[in-house]
Amino acid sequence: MDSRRITVIHATEASMAPVTDAFDRNWSEAELTHILDDGLSRDRQRQPQLTDDLRRRIHRLAAYAADCGAEAVLFACSAFGDAIEAAARQMAIPVLKPNEAMFRAALDCGDELALLVTFEPAGPAMAAEFGELANRAQPSARLTTVYVPGALDALRRGDESKHNSLIAAAAGRVSGADAIMLGQFSMACANADCESAASVPVFTSPDAAVGQLRSLLHGN
Repeated sequence: MDSRRITVIHATEASMAPVTDAFDRNWSEAELTHILDDGLSRDRQRQPQLTDDLRRRIHRLAAYAADCGAEAVLFACSAFGDAIEAAARQMAIPVLKPNEAMFRAALDCGDELALLVTFEPAGPAMAAEFGELANRAQPSARLTTVYVPGALDALRRGDESKHNSLIAAAAGRVSGADAIMLGQFSMACANADCESAASVPVFTSPDAAVGQLRSLLHGN
């Protein structure tokens, strides 16, 4: 039985169900644990850049997961890429950012990609991460980032239907893209609506991240 203990660290409660569903679909044998610091997203939103305090907080969360027996850590928060990379360099276990696997899958579709986000600070952070990857793997790639206002607030109020419809409407307005990426784990519930609204492939991060993590721990 493949019962590796994996800890997922969240900055919002809304990302917990999508990542749990992704593990159920792709790696149900894993022993999944969650850590939620729902102040992270609020504190990040107040800061134009990642602060030293936020960087230390990300590292402490990863270290706590390791102390509790995690064999790998997956961050489900998209606005902390640099801090997650710094934490990973100091840890003896794998520590993964949420979106690299999704980026790679979308790049296989072509050079023109669109990224939808519902948490505004995630946009620049993810665009920078994408740019670093594309410069190495596919320099001709170009990214358009679209912020979808109101969607995350709707989800936090429990109005998933409104959340999904706002994102799907934004996906339907995208033109000239070879693929669309939904930038946060919490957006995965809008995938079906986006696929109906868009004429190009739509990618979400939870399934791609779980697949990457499983391959990493199995050495293939």
